[in-house]
Amino acid sequence: MREKNLPIKIFEKRGDIDERLTEGGGNDELPKWVLSGWELKNKSDLLLNELSTAQKRIQQKFNKYSSVPTLIKAKIIDNALAKTHRADLTQFFQLKKQNRTIGFTENQELLIRIDNPSELLEISTNLYHYDKNPKVISGVKNIEAFEPNISLDNITPQKDGKYIIKVKLLNYDNYQINTHVLQVFQKLLTDNIKIKLDRTVRYTNNNTIFQISIDSIEALFEIDDFNGIMSIEPMPIYDITEDSLFVEEMVNIPAPKKDTEYPVIGVLDSGIANIPQLNSWIVGRHTSYPQNLIDPSHGTFVAGIASFGDILEGKKLTFAEGCRLFDATVYPNPKLESVTEAELVDNIREVIEKYCHTIKIWNMSLGSKVEIKNSEFSDFGAALDSIQDENDVLIIKSAGNCNNFLNSMPVSKIARGADSIRALTVGSIAHSQLKNDLSPYNHLSPFSRIGPGPANIIKPDLVHYGGNCGVDNGKLIINGVHSLNKDGTLRKDIGTSFSTPRVAAIVADIHHKLREEFDPVLLKALTIHSAKYPYEVDLDMNEKINQFGFGLPSSADEILYNNPHEITLILRDNLNKGEFIEILDFPYPESLIDQNGYYYGQVFLTLVNTPILSEGQGPEYCQSNIDIYFGTYDQKKTRDTSKRTVKNPIGREGQHNLLLSSNYSKKRPLEFQHQFSKTEQILVQYSGKFYPIKKYAVDISKLTPTKKEKHAQSSKKWFLKLEGLYRDYIEKQGEEKRMDLSQEFCIIITIRDPFKQKFVYQEVSQLLQSNNFLHRNIKLRQDIDINLDGG
Repeated sequence: MREKNLPIKIFEKRGDIDERLTEGGGNDELPKWVLSGWELKNKSDLLLNELSTAQKRIQQKFNKYSSVPTLIKAKIIDNALAKTHRADLTQFFQLKKQNRTIGFTENQELLIRIDNPSELLEISTNLYHYDKNPKVISGVKNIEAFEPNISLDNITPQKDGKYIIKVKLLNYDNYQINTHVLQVFQKLLTDNIKIKLDRTVRYTNNNTIFQISIDSIEALFEIDDFNGIMSIEPMPIYDITEDSLFVEEMVNIPAPKKDTEYPVIGVLDSGIANIPQLNSWIVGRHTSYPQNLIDPSHGTFVAGIASFGDILEGKKLTFAEGCRLFDATVYPNPKLESVTEAELVDNIREVIEKYCHTIKIWNMSLGSKVEIKNSEFSDFGAALDSIQDENDVLIIKSAGNCNNFLNSMPVSKIARGADSIRALTVGSIAHSQLKNDLSPYNHLSPFSRIGPGPANIIKPDLVHYGGNCGVDNGKLIINGVHSLNKDGTLRKDIGTSFSTPRVAAIVADIHHKLREEFDPVLLKALTIHSAKYPYEVDLDMNEKINQFGFGLPSSADEILYNNPHEITLILRDNLNKGEFIEILDFPYPESLIDQNGYYYGQVFLTLVNTPILSEGQGPEYCQSNIDIYFGTYDQKKTRDTSKRTVKNPIGREGQHNLLLSSNYSKKRPLEFQHQFSKTEQILVQYSGKFYPIKKYAVDISKLTPTKKEKHAQSSKKWFLKLEGLYRDYIEKQGEEKRMDLSQEFCIIITIRDPFKQKFVYQEVSQLLQSNNFLHRNIKLRQDIDINLDGG
């Protein structure tokens, strides 16, 4: 019998027992940075002068496009960025008792909608009465008229001499205004003979992109002062870099077994060749291009790894044993036809919308060469988020390649599109090291782009094997991974394109082995929860996170089963605004108390939530957050709900969150030096406010002596708490549009006895039962003999 044969468990919160109402707090004291006296008066005068200048520019805009609203922008100082201060700012800029704040830029500027110049008088009046608005006037650095971001540096014409331009309109957060502005702009384009409208593409529900072509840059002068334009930039052109080494060798791939179901992966790529090794594994095809414009080399290589990466590499890397393939050709032969970002988004949306009911896992090893911005999420990434949300699918996306190593330069950040919040983004590590290779085994491949993503979120999420390479006398020498060429021969190649389908195979294998409804949040959480850093990597934690994300994921069986000395619990639920979850009877095993009367054990905790997303908010694209707390307390207490601020009758005393890194000794105890791998030696804390994924790994025995004495004694009880947070913008949207704000989430907690002595699985299962938690084994396709006695 294999060591891990106990299925992981799903448990539920206990209704009224574990559900709590959010309670008020705070005070009315002004922050220390708020100005007063003559300093406040001077700041008011300065802003009034800036507003007067802005009014002249705004009048010019309305003289030309009287029916199209324009904007002013108010730059916010760092001290005033907190949510409590932002609410005052948005209220200050209300016009006609309506919220007019529609966006927040990467430069910390609030965007305020102006429907006519006379509305600025209302803001002027507020500024004039500086003594009534000291916090806002102190918190605004300057006020200006909004101008579109026009960035055409280094733009180059296409082969036909034309320039392809991407135009993005403002989102006014008003359906009628957006519709009107869209119609006015479309007419402006169609009436202009110097501009050709190539396509209009819906990236998200609130973001429609115009792709136009012009013969000269001067043609843009006809439209660049249109009030409704957010930005004008070159339309990104996508291509695939082919760094290949061919091996003239045929390889046999087994045919699918009759009456056997297999995982299915949709391959969003350049097409899969009609070759005997893969034909029997293909369940369908969809193409956006005629056959004469397709080169399936890249897509075939990706498909080979997705379906049979372990066989082709001759190693057990994913342990997936064959995947069915859906060929989605969304990319043409770049030698014959280029593809713009707008066209690629259109192609992806079309195929996924058509087949989303049957194909749930999609591999996307295509992307941009342009790296992400530090404080702004890309349109392409937002489009992928929208497509996944609308169609209930999960995209596994490559992080992107970079050739800076050829010039001994640092690697670039992840490419645009790889910043998709909903997708799993994958980087590459080296599968081996040959003479000329730059990367040691299991370290980041020289070409693999790194994080962090915009707003410092963790991207890439994961890594897998995508090859190695080096430079010899200025020439690229590749040490590639194996897959199939379009003629069926074996071939070697490198790239994050080829690490990505390995993760897609693992995710598809997990989904296939579950008898649960498709759940992208659960699949992401399971995959990330299993990930570890390779033993060979010895970097500081921040650098590990930037390069490897959460690490290298395990196989499906490793993820879905426990041994008797550990248990993995899943809590999959929804958290509504105004509520939090607090479990005061968390089932931590009492067998994990040492001879001195202190708790010990390893705890691995992963939280994946689905933050509300809003493009146009710059670094604040993620508009909601869930914080998690796990630790010990002394006892429950009864609270006085007759008090205005008390809504919950039961609380806790002496609580302490054991997920904080400050709890733990930096030096590892000698008695544990041989018990843990490098990934489990110290507290691993990949967390931050508004990160959509948080992960912790703690060793309770490594609490500092003071913390151990205070918070790990055997008399302690255990708790788990989840609390939601929403930015001011989305709260205002919820009020105005009558939306109930909530976030789906999945928590996975593994509790482990590092000495493999105590029967943790059995004990925690019994504690769940005795504390009246509804719980069950996760539903699996194959029933495994379960033995709770460890025999």
